[in-house]
Amino acid sequence: MLSDLWPGLDLRHLAAFSAVSKTGSFAQAAELLGYTQPAVSQQVAALEKIVGQRLFDRSSGRAQATLTEAGSILASHVDELTARLTLAKHDLLDLASGEAGTVRVGAFQSALARILPYVLQRYRGDHPGVRIEAIESNNDIPLLQQVKQGTLDLAFALLPLDSQTFAYRELVLDEFVLVSKPGGSLPTRIDSHDQLRGLPLIVYRNCRSATALVDFLDSQLGEPNIVFRSDDNAAIEEMVRAGLGVAILPELWTSLGANEGLELTPLTGIVPPRVVVVAWRADRTLTPAQQALVDVAAAMYPPARAPRLVA
Repeated sequence: MLSDLWPGLDLRHLAAFSAVSKTGSFAQAAELLGYTQPAVSQQVAALEKIVGQRLFDRSSGRAQATLTEAGSILASHVDELTARLTLAKHDLLDLASGEAGTVRVGAFQSALARILPYVLQRYRGDHPGVRIEAIESNNDIPLLQQVKQGTLDLAFALLPLDSQTFAYRELVLDEFVLVSKPGGSLPTRIDSHDQLRGLPLIVYRNCRSATALVDFLDSQLGEPNIVFRSDDNAAIEEMVRAGLGVAILPELWTSLGANEGLELTPLTGIVPPRVVVVAWRADRTLTPAQQALVDVAAAMYPPARAPRLVA
């Protein structure tokens, strides 16, 4: 049963607790919040009294603080509360701004270059007062984390996603292409998985689609022969041009051009495509400006449409 003191819980208690849990120090938490160290200690002590349990183990000497088991449990709830409050703040600001609000969108590199510009071009025709903040990442994992935390409204991401956490609209089936140096022994048409066996592969380092690709090849052909990893598309292509290996890249990227000196062989039906979606928190009601952006993207990129067919 909850203590009768719980109704007295204050956001300042949670702010102090969160700052100490993230910095591991009462002194650093005070600097972060602009409080004095005794003030932070008082807020945490008041919170511990409210919940009836010790939340931090404090070291002697220069105060270091580590979460107790109870503190770790509370921290997960506080993070979720903080995300919800961030969403509430942004949504109310956007509501007050009307058509002059802000939509915060995240996109991994190829979606930022190949999808988002065309979506925004059409969107701004009907919503000229809405400001778009675009955040780029090498992969979608940090973007999805920001959506979950409430610092991003939408993100272009890849399936699979946790349907309990995220809602989404499918946009593009992004087929893979074998990228090689011309004049080699590779056929210009790949008809089976066996033709990929043993190839010296250059793949992404930190990308969910690369992990899925490697797992798929491993399940079909045994352990892939990976000779180089990089998250830099230009570096991967230069490695291929230098004859150091071949790459399996998404068509969303190769359709951007800059493929001089490279042979592109479709792998449709050989390697499962990536599925690109626009995602948001499942428990969030999108503002009209956010929903309009989702609708524009969905109208421009109906599910199962290849990226090369949209411009």
